[in-house]
Amino acid sequence: MSTQLLLTHHHREAMTNACDRGFWMPLPIPADQSDAVGFLTALSPGATAIRAIAEVTGCEPWREPDGSEQGLLFLGRMIPLLRPIPLGDLDLLAGWLPSQRDQLQLLPLQALLRAERLSDLLSGSAASCPLTSMPAAARRRAAAMRRRGRAA
Repeated sequence: MSTQLLLTHHHREAMTNACDRGFWMPLPIPADQSDAVGFLTALSPGATAIRAIAEVTGCEPWREPDGSEQGLLFLGRMIPLLRPIPLGDLDLLAGWLPSQRDQLQLLPLQALLRAERLSDLLSGSAASCPLTSMPAAARRRAAAMRRRGRAA
């Protein structure tokens, strides 16, 4: 399996703070995919591009009080990207892009680094795509809800 980038959502300073302390918060990483996670990035509200990634040095099981098992990622250094990767088409990303701290998406690191925009990796975009996304009708509903939220 190729090296995966774990994409999640958090505040602007979260990656810096996590790299300083050496770990990220527990996340619901599929056990069969945790070994492939080599890097992490977190998008904050209002972010328009992926600007840096954090090296993942390990993953240990973490049992929550409810008995569910999550993955606790250990982090190394933060690596600024030489070329920030714009998110791209936000309507296409609506509903797919993590919007809460406990949500995540896994994507092939090399595909992301080759892409012009993150949205180019999703099905339904003009580019070829190794990822899946929600059905078009659900994307349109999510985009309409976002637009109504901005208008309020």
